[in-house]
Amino acid sequence: MDFGSRKETKISHKVISIDSIKIAYREAGEHVNPILLLLHGFPSSSHMFRNVIPKLSKHFHVIAPDLPAFGFSDVPSLETFSYTFENYADIVAHFLEKLKITKASFYLFDYGAPILMRLFIKRPEMIEMLIFQNGNIYNEGVGDVLKEVSALYRKDDFESYSKLKRFFELDYTKWEYTNGTQDISNIAPEAYFLDQFLMERAGVKTIQMELKRDYKSNVAFYPVWQDFLKNLQPVTLIVWGENDEVFKKEGAEMLQKDLVDSKLLFYPTGHFALEEFGNDITEEIVTYWYLNF
Repeated sequence: MDFGSRKETKISHKVISIDSIKIAYREAGEHVNPILLLLHGFPSSSHMFRNVIPKLSKHFHVIAPDLPAFGFSDVPSLETFSYTFENYADIVAHFLEKLKITKASFYLFDYGAPILMRLFIKRPEMIEMLIFQNGNIYNEGVGDVLKEVSALYRKDDFESYSKLKRFFELDYTKWEYTNGTQDISNIAPEAYFLDQFLMERAGVKTIQMELKRDYKSNVAFYPVWQDFLKNLQPVTLIVWGENDEVFKKEGAEMLQKDLVDSKLLFYPTGHFALEEFGNDITEEIVTYWYLNF
């Protein structure tokens, strides 16, 4: 397939008000093309898709929002906004409604996976194709990092709180980008420095700590989401950084097992697989689309 045959379109950086919250998003591609929603995770934003949007937009109408308190979206206070995965799912649902999107393909990465799975349970008819990239919904895929975080939250004392704070500092943000990579020089430092710069805004670390505390609600829903996908059997591509210590490769293998016609590809890199294998993953997404639609 000729991936260079279509003219690249510009990326527009837009803002829309959802429930009185300004949501920043990137948009590219012709509106007549099939819609592809790219949803980031922690500690990133739509910036993580900066290198793949130009290529994907030759074939898709690409939309990549920043969740509240991430990227360049608003940071509502804890007093005015509930930072839970359930509430984020509602925000994404309202975002899609406002853009009049009723059917799309979805890229599920990290936090984006439990957020979108909540949406799919309520609106399964929205799914055209799923792309899972290090977005886990299986206990087998939970790495030691999340297990340690969970244990610290359960202890709920000053010492544990002090240890938790390191997961919101630059060293950890950099680790998420560089751990497990083929070559650390492939990772653009502005990616993790931007994430951390935005994390340093007033109140954001406290917000992120509250959101991560809520991750246990996702684990409780894992069996529900697994049954949902097994029954629905959507067209699904699984692309996974196999050296990821946040969400392990076993989560990808379980997903492939349950989705009998899915395709699984491992890449010798870590959590942010697009940083090293963005071109390869883009080509796989486009090829898989044309094979199935």
